[in-house]
Amino acid sequence: MLKVELTYQQILEAVKQLTSQEQQQLRVDLHPHPPSLEYPAFTADDPLWNVVGVGKGTGEPVARHHDAYL
Repeated sequence: MLKVELTYQQILEAVKQLTSQEQQQLRVDLHPHPPSLEYPAFTADDPLWNVVGVGKGTGEPVARHHDAYL
């Protein structure tokens, strides 16, 4: 038997020993609700704010068409 299948079987057996509430919590933890497509605002309290070049530029689509500029 492959190691992957053995590991799957071990996990399956362990899950069968959980209570129904624990199994439900495991499902919730493994399959969270769909992530929000809204991103938080990029503000000065973000550690990346001070990275040189991030969020700065003339507004030209250089990054989008970088191969054309190279």
